[in-house]
Amino acid sequence: MDFSHGLLLFYTVLICYNLGIIWLAQLVVYPLFAKVGPAEYVTYHKFYSSHIPLPVIIPGFSCFLVPIVIMFLRPESVPLGLALANAACGMLGLWVTVALEIPRHARLERGGKQLEVIQELIRYNWPRTLGITGSAFLTLMMLTLAFSPA
Repeated sequence: MDFSHGLLLFYTVLICYNLGIIWLAQLVVYPLFAKVGPAEYVTYHKFYSSHIPLPVIIPGFSCFLVPIVIMFLRPESVPLGLALANAACGMLGLWVTVALEIPRHARLERGGKQLEVIQELIRYNWPRTLGITGSAFLTLMMLTLAFSPA
């Protein structure tokens, strides 16, 4: 197996992992933010924030950036348009994370429980959730093309 096929295989595992993480966050973790009492909220959110770098942040940002590398180092049988669409999904996720989600997490950590901010966090996470879902679908298409017999 050459490097481009190995990279695509690695990314497939990574994006499938992130697909599970993002749907768990969207449907369970973020809605649970509203269930924590106001007195415990800042402590809860700080605990959450301090425990997500390894399981969430590092793999998440990797999923946003690795598709850029795949555009240039993809297997020959993977069309550029498919790799570009995948990278666009990654850039959508990166933009939502940096522009919309991180500022809301910061507001919650500073200001405590704010139901309107929690609702924004859930609402604004939908494009990222759908982008990662699209990226997983496109990646599986690329994997199929890359490993299909010629």
